[in-house]
Amino acid sequence: MNFTEQEHVAARLDGFDPEELGALKHRLRLLDPFMVDDDVQEIAIDEPGGAWLWKSGHWSYVEVRDLDFAYLATLGRNLANFTKKPFDRFNTSLSGHMPVTGERIEMTHPPTCPEKQHYLNVRKHSVRSFPHDHLVEMGYYAHTRHEFALTIPDDQRKRIEAGLLDEERALWEMAKTGNWSTFMKLAVESKQNIVVSGATGSGKTSYLRSCVEFVPTYERLITVEDTPEMPLPNHPNHNRLLYRKSDTNGEQLEGATAKDVLHSAMRKTPDRVFMAELRGDEAMFYLSGVLASGHPGGMTTTHANSPKDAFFRLAMLIKQSTTGGGIDLKDILMLLRQTVNVVVQLTFDRTKGRHVPAIYYDPIYRLSLLD
Repeated sequence: MNFTEQEHVAARLDGFDPEELGALKHRLRLLDPFMVDDDVQEIAIDEPGGAWLWKSGHWSYVEVRDLDFAYLATLGRNLANFTKKPFDRFNTSLSGHMPVTGERIEMTHPPTCPEKQHYLNVRKHSVRSFPHDHLVEMGYYAHTRHEFALTIPDDQRKRIEAGLLDEERALWEMAKTGNWSTFMKLAVESKQNIVVSGATGSGKTSYLRSCVEFVPTYERLITVEDTPEMPLPNHPNHNRLLYRKSDTNGEQLEGATAKDVLHSAMRKTPDRVFMAELRGDEAMFYLSGVLASGHPGGMTTTHANSPKDAFFRLAMLIKQSTTGGGIDLKDILMLLRQTVNVVVQLTFDRTKGRHVPAIYYDPIYRLSLLD
């Protein structure tokens, strides 16, 4: 991995020591054949002597002769020096990300992993940005089912349906007929609040980036992320805000929390705020303080196995937060059903590849909660 002038400047701007970044990149040069291969998305080192590569939808093993324990131990020290975090037997997990190129690095130290081993994962930042039409051609919607609430009788549905807005009625018809590519385009254009759900590696961020291209180019956009993964090349009026990942544990750290960054975003007159992932205390503010307070059209991601699970996952994040702890879980779920309009589930398997097994959309149920 060559150390570029752009990375040198980025390191200084981010508060890192360029010399430590240079040492880390020099140590990572052993993995260069995999780093420059666009088909390799992740590198996993489980033991000295070789690496597992997540490539073209499956793991494959390659021998790396010089990848021994001494190499991994030195790499751990390089990463610790670069991130200014301890990495030893009392601080056994270490995370970092590379400026500009965006790789995420995770290391594990004994005794959390076996003695005389260090685990290493390098997750590459995807530079590919597929147009949504390309995802359609890849079969993303070939097996998609429409999910909606099953608790509303047909006669009640017909009565409530009369109160739908024109775009809601159009989206409802598209969902019922499975016209998903046109559905997603209209969902973004009409400022529906969208959650993309799935496991790590299912392609949530890439899918989200493809949907961002449906947003009119004249809108002012703000992204809130822990790692810069959502470039906005076609939306010149934008801010890309970053928040720190870890808790302070009483220690003063550089940067701001996700919740603090969201508060800042709201003072920047955005048309839309995109949250890369909901994972903690910021969930309540993003849903109620952003999406439900005059700034619809947001998009975010979460880790869940289905659209239904995504609602419960978000509800539990809110319930566990300082602001949501006193709210009944049933009330939180009602808030979510009123605020989140669309849930897109993503998954990956060896037979079908990356695809969308289900999309939740039910504006009639949302209106019934207000009926």
